[in-house]
Amino acid sequence: SSFVASSRVALARVKSRASTTRDVRVRAVASPSLPAPPSLPVPDFIRGPLEEALKQVNAQLPADAKRQLLRAQYTTAIGLRLAFFLTQGVLSSRVSGRSNIDAAAAAAAVAKAVLDPRPIEKIADEDSNLGNIVNNAASGRELGEAEAREISQFLEQHIASIVDLFRVELAHLEEGTYKFPYDLNPATTPREQWEPLAVLKLASDTLEDQASVSKRRDAKAGQELREKFAPDPARYPAYYLQNFHYQTDGWLSADSARLYDFQVETLFLGSADTMRRQVLPYMSKWMDGKEEKDVKLLDVASGTGRFLSFVRDNWPGLDCTALELSPHYLEATRRLHARRFEGTDASAAYPNLGPLRLVEANCEAMPFEDESFDVVTNVYLFHEMPREARRNAAREFARVLKPGGKLFFVDSAQVGDGKALGMEKAFDQALERFPAFNHEPYYRDYSLTDLKALFGEFGLELEASTVAWVSKAWSFTKIAESAADAEKDDAAAAAAP
Repeated sequence: SSFVASSRVALARVKSRASTTRDVRVRAVASPSLPAPPSLPVPDFIRGPLEEALKQVNAQLPADAKRQLLRAQYTTAIGLRLAFFLTQGVLSSRVSGRSNIDAAAAAAAVAKAVLDPRPIEKIADEDSNLGNIVNNAASGRELGEAEAREISQFLEQHIASIVDLFRVELAHLEEGTYKFPYDLNPATTPREQWEPLAVLKLASDTLEDQASVSKRRDAKAGQELREKFAPDPARYPAYYLQNFHYQTDGWLSADSARLYDFQVETLFLGSADTMRRQVLPYMSKWMDGKEEKDVKLLDVASGTGRFLSFVRDNWPGLDCTALELSPHYLEATRRLHARRFEGTDASAAYPNLGPLRLVEANCEAMPFEDESFDVVTNVYLFHEMPREARRNAAREFARVLKPGGKLFFVDSAQVGDGKALGMEKAFDQALERFPAFNHEPYYRDYSLTDLKALFGEFGLELEASTVAWVSKAWSFTKIAESAADAEKDDAAAAAAP
């Protein structure tokens, strides 16, 4: 198919977009990264010999045959995922009463992006008008031919960008850059992602909550949470006590944590995990040749722990710490990692599993010694922090990292990043409109922030970055002495008698 044929081309595009001259391709975790086989339902005394036999068969399979198996499983799994969350997105928009988008037109855009090898017809970037497109799509009225064509082209462009993201991931899997995602493999997918009643319950609860989200959006009630909690600088700063995304309870309930991942995947049509994983190639390159047990990793603002679960799946021997301000999301991290990495089957899959520590704390003042971690990871945090809080967090990242340590960072794309996809004006318009629609009060300022300069002030030097649809992955290295440290030393020297 054109999806498979262009996966290598997609990887080449990522490499050309990375802000570095270094090659993004890395030593294979396995080449290609085949999905893990299912656990065998046999007695223990013959389990070992059978698993060894399977390994021998796998070793004898030609590389091309392995790639065909990998491609078939990935394209099937990711295709079902995209279709499911596209359907959920259409239902969610209708529950909110804000959209009358034709689901058939959206499905046609998916089919065209996946199956049609010809370049899609694009809206000229200089002619893009996101406001008109959104208003026309949601109006419910009969559209003129030009209006309908503009909406169709808009859908096709963005669906094509998502499909291209999946092609990039497939290329990484074929190269063995990182492992086949465990939640796309039927043998290892968590129950809540495949068991019909569990999926139906989660989908139903999300749609029910969407009605509340819509009412909150109409009322501009983005600070409803402060009716239940008072700001406390020692625990919950004022900026944190908001209903980001207009979501129920903000970050401070077990139900919010339960629904969060499903809500985010619905928003991004099943591509959120894939966007997060686009920082793994940088991690894989850095981990090459290192002993996992000797590497201490801090995941800041772990949320429900999903990104960290992909990190540990690839490098299970790491000594990991998850820091999260919400006790409910931290508990979700504990449960996810207990299900994934503990128990009899997990012990066999991860025989040298490293520890995981859970820490409830604010990332602006982390309870760790200076230079105590080799790696810091951070995903989708900075766009929800005001400028000074971002600066405090950047300082803390640098403080706890050892010299030569790495910061692997993922967040929203910023102003100008759409140029990499040929949609600069459309992206910039979206970055301007999105904060008000989704209650993201610090998003616009984040989208204009010079992250290279911000992290550079504290000695974190940009090594590489790549745009992944509406997200961006970054890799930074801590240099020996930052500009801020140098200023302190100069001031101390000047004050000395």
